[in-house]
Formats: sequence, C-alpha cells, structure tokens
Amino acid sequence: MALIDDEKDKKAFEKLYNKYKNKVHAISLNILKNEQLAEESTSDTFLSLAKCFQKIKHLEYHKLDYYIVITSRNMAKNISKKEKENLMTVSYDDDSYFANENMSCYEFEFLKGCIKKLKVDDQEILYLKFSCGLEYSEISKTLGITSATARKRLQYAKNRLKILLEKGDL
Repeated sequence: MALIDDEKDKKAFEKLYNKYKNKVHAISLNILKNEQLAEESTSDTFLSLAKCFQKIKHLEYHKLDYYIVITSRNMAKNISKKEKENLMTVSYDDDSYFANENMSCYEFEFLKGCIKKLKVDDQEILYLKFSCGLEYSEISKTLGITSATARKRLQYAKNRLKILLEKGDL
C-alpha cells in the first residue's frame, strides 16, 4: 500500500479491500474459470484501485461499487485476452482444453457477437445478472436504480438479444 501515503487513506483502502475482495475474486473467477488467474486479476484490480484511490474514495456507495465491478471485469477480460493470445502458440492437440459443455465455439462466438451489438446499458445489465450472478437488488444498488427498473431493463435487454439471435446475421 505504498501507493497510498496518508494513514487515514490506508485504513480506508484496507476497509475497501476487505469489503470487496470476495466480490472482486468471484467476478474474476467467473470470467477466467481459473483460480490462479482470478487471484492475479484480483491483485491487479486492487493495485489499479490503489493508484486512483484519491479520485474514487469520495464516490457514493453505489457508484464506487459499480466502478469496482467494472474495473474487476475489465481486468479479468484483459487477462483472459492475454491468455487467449498465449494459446495461439500452444498445441491444439488437447481438444478438452477448448471443450464447452453447453455450446459449440461457433455458437459462443455468435452469442458474443450479438451481445456486442447491444447498447452498453444492455450489455452491462446482462453481464451483472448472468456473469456476476447478482440478484436484482444487488444490480439496483450497483447501477443506482430500483429493483423494478433493474428487472425491466433486464427483460428489455433479453428481448433485444433474442431478436438479434433470431435474425441470425452479424
């Protein structure tokens, strides 16, 4: 915590770390599906938060929570991207490494492509619900909206995604 000089700020950051470490780790693990990479992502997330702590320490609770969730998600995605780039040099003999129980690689890429075509608000609420596994009450706190609004936004996002999936063209 040498990035934070003031004792009061060190204690505040330590409190923030203790409050969010499990949530950040869960988000990272959900994206990366690997304990070691999730630990790396969690550490990188808190290092990033420490670097900008002076700017974020005064944020309202829900804005800070949202900022931490998005930072964590982006950090995990960056690590995932680096790992995928590293896979390009790995032998493709082990098919089980790329296996997905629920959908083919093509279906997964198609789904990702459709999600990317959605508005950012739709992408975020789908992410918070299905990737992070948050309840409507947690989503509402994260986004600063009511639970009913979170439910409706998710319903609209799912409907828009369904339309894109049914069109079948990227």
